[in-house]
Amino acid sequence: MYDVRIRVSKRGRIKFVSHLDMFRTMQRAVRRAEIPLWYTEGFNPHPYISYLLALPLGVEGVAEPIDIRLVEPMPMEELLDRLNAVMPEGLRVESAAAPFHKPAEIAFARYDVTLDRADITPEELTEALTCGELTCEKSGKSGHKKIMKTVNVSEHIREYRLEDKGEQLLLTVVLPAGSTFNLNPIQLMEAVSGRLGRRIYPPLTVRTALLCEDLSEFI
Repeated sequence: MYDVRIRVSKRGRIKFVSHLDMFRTMQRAVRRAEIPLWYTEGFNPHPYISYLLALPLGVEGVAEPIDIRLVEPMPMEELLDRLNAVMPEGLRVESAAAPFHKPAEIAFARYDVTLDRADITPEELTEALTCGELTCEKSGKSGHKKIMKTVNVSEHIREYRLEDKGEQLLLTVVLPAGSTFNLNPIQLMEAVSGRLGRRIYPPLTVRTALLCEDLSEFI
């Protein structure tokens, strides 16, 4: 068996397709592309496809890692060409290589959040991000029961950078991700909206990278 980590971009309207439907889309794509995937054993075998970290609905991605397992080797360029020939609009396989990091090493994700200056000023956004008390409601568990809990987002912003783009602002922010604790930019902007007392709707949010604990890129 041969493990391969493909990097998929998800841009445009397909960002509103759910994670479950994305998984089904990839299953259909590998079958149509006749990729020699390894199938799980058991009563209901299915092709080995592992999304390492689901994208929040409405967020685009430029290099989303998906692990697949082949039963025989094949040239990576051929793998890319076959998959891209059957991908729907908005999805494209950008690269393929043997995985280097283990999925458990994912610790953070970096996002680019585009904001309209008509909705929020740089001063308002900076004040919100640095106030030390920026909260949102986040689902969690208490035993086997799902609950909503209040999270202080300020404590979990690993780093951020704000750029003035004329009529728009570009917020680049690193937030926790992975198997222990996740915080996405939708929750961040809900917290900012709550502090300002008005709803802020970013016209575009893109996950640009997954990162390890030391902020090196997950590959």
